Amino acid sequence: MKKFVFALLTAILFFNCNREIYKTGDYDRLAYEHKIVAILPAQSITTGRIPELTAENIEEIEEAESLAFQISLYRHVARKTGDRIHISVQHYAETNRLLEEAGVTFRESWKESPKKLAEILGVDAVVHSTVEKEFYLTNLESFGIEMGAFILEAITNSGFWWLPNRTSDVFVSCEVVDAREGVPVWTSHKIEQTYWNRPHREVVDQITRAMSRRFPYRE
Repeated sequence: MKKFVFALLTAILFFNCNREIYKTGDYDRLAYEHKIVAILPAQSITTGRIPELTAENIEEIEEAESLAFQISLYRHVARKTGDRIHISVQHYAETNRLLEEAGVTFRESWKESPKKLAEILGVDAVVHSTVEKEFYLTNLESFGIEMGAFILEAITNSGFWWLPNRTSDVFVSCEVVDAREGVPVWTSHKIEQTYWNRPHREVVDQITRAMSRRFPYRE
């Protein structure tokens, strides 16, 4: 029992310290004034062996992924506000409405200054994220490798675990930017692998859940 309690306390201490790691040198000076933050549409970048799609198709996918990441991160962070995270989070629908009324499209918001966007949204800070997906195999190529391994295993009765079925790597960076000075007070990043048989929604949910666990404003 004592070992279990010790392990639990160690884990709690680790996660608390983990959040401290991601704070910048400006956090203590600026973050205490933040009352409400907005989560911006995530900048979506596609690189590597891009599947055979038109440029228009890729743009549509990137914008859909941008919105999916924004909504998922909002839900995970908002769920923790109150007892755990001591700030308010502007609803993503309100954020997107205000941006649209100001004439700022999704893709334009990716390149606009976070400080200017914070002024448009009337918040104390914004959460700016970048999601870069680097493709190694198309889903069909990856599926083919997986099926080839399955057939070989069935014939030879041996495992071919070394054959890859990874489709891409997703690199995510996330930062909270102060509205007044336009400098980050917290920043984090994560890398996640995708597979042909792993739903994109599951990958997004796992990444945003991890980001919400690291999120600041817990003093």
